[in-house]
Amino acid sequence: MQGKLFRKAALEKLSSPERLDVMMKVTSPSGWLALAALGFIILMVVAWSIVGSIAIKVDGRGILLRGGSVYEVNSIGSGRLVEVGPKPGDVVEVGQVVARLDQPELRLRIANMREELAALAGRGAEQQRAQANILARYQRQAAELREKIAVQEQMVARGLLTRTQLMQTQQELTATEQAMANIRATEAGTGLRVDEVRRQIVELESQLASQSEVRSPYAGRVLEVMVNPGDLVTAGSRILTLEDTKETIQAILFVPASEGKKVRQGMQAFISPSTVRSEEYGFMLAEVREVSDFPLTPEGMVRVLRNQALAQELAGKGAPIAVTAIPIADPSTESGFKWSSSKGPPVRVYSGTLCSGSIQVETKRPISYVIPIAKKAVGLG
Repeated sequence: MQGKLFRKAALEKLSSPERLDVMMKVTSPSGWLALAALGFIILMVVAWSIVGSIAIKVDGRGILLRGGSVYEVNSIGSGRLVEVGPKPGDVVEVGQVVARLDQPELRLRIANMREELAALAGRGAEQQRAQANILARYQRQAAELREKIAVQEQMVARGLLTRTQLMQTQQELTATEQAMANIRATEAGTGLRVDEVRRQIVELESQLASQSEVRSPYAGRVLEVMVNPGDLVTAGSRILTLEDTKETIQAILFVPASEGKKVRQGMQAFISPSTVRSEEYGFMLAEVREVSDFPLTPEGMVRVLRNQALAQELAGKGAPIAVTAIPIADPSTESGFKWSSSKGPPVRVYSGTLCSGSIQVETKRPISYVIPIAKKAVGLG
């Protein structure tokens, strides 16, 4: 009955529960292989943490500019814009007319001055003739009075005439000479007014020529035109901005003030223009040339960029540190600069392009991050 209740294998197992005569199987060959691979990986990680390095970088955003700043051409006068000559990308020379303004008020003043001059010239000719006749009559009268005075003086000396009559004649001569002097003064005053009006006309015409034409004080390539024909502009209004084509391209990066003081001259920078895919062509290699001593104010950024909206965008939430980096030239590449990849992109990189960049400020051993954690864990920190 018992043989029927339990199987034979179960009875044999119960009869020898320890099975001390059977070898125990710890792991398989594939397990040993995985364990060896894991050990090798751990060994390599430990070795890398000791001899390897991690680059510490400071990131920022900015723009590529020639000469590190943008020049602006401003209007000297005010008026309605009639014409804007150059377009973005055009090259202008020093003194070239880039815009023309309509100056109706100035032209009206010149017209009024010319009418006054014509009236003065017409009246002056008539007055001259009349005054010449009067002056000639006074001159004859004065000559007669002088002769009369000479005779009366002799008569007074002989006692034939009283001195009172002589004095009356002398007073008549004085009045005649005063009248002659007044006529000459009137002629001189009219001449002075004519000269003054002519001088004012010359000044207004010169002012019209200078204020109706906007000339560029710089030579360079136009980056942006701020106005359109028909716009009303005032004195000092920006007409366009341009760059000096003779200068090399620089990357002006704006980094947070908390990180900017880590940057030093000579450090390596990696620049990524917005027009180039960094994952495909890599980064422009550059060298830090200058770091601003203090964080830039919004006004300071506008002076560099000549664009308030762009300055606000690149400034972010605070006042950044400005870092100037010079890309390394490489004539063998299409862009003319050295890249982290072999040849870089097959296109040129132009000034005015927005970019991002990172500056390598230091390198650390990976184990340096582990040691503080380990010390803290064992209570030595």
